[in-house]
Amino acid sequence: MNYILGLFKPIILRNSRYNQQLGKAACIIEVGATGNTLDESITSMKYLAKVLNSIIK
Repeated sequence: MNYILGLFKPIILRNSRYNQQLGKAACIIEVGATGNTLDESITSMKYLAKVLNSIIK
């Protein structure tokens, strides 16, 4: 599988609901999994925070 700069791993899409239907525009963002190290998760959050910050401004 082709990973984007080593940042993303395969994504599993499911039809499960995790209470996001209870609010308007709710979104669940999961960072890290059992196959990731804490350092990988922290690095991913830094990139995600920059993107979200640029969108929210």
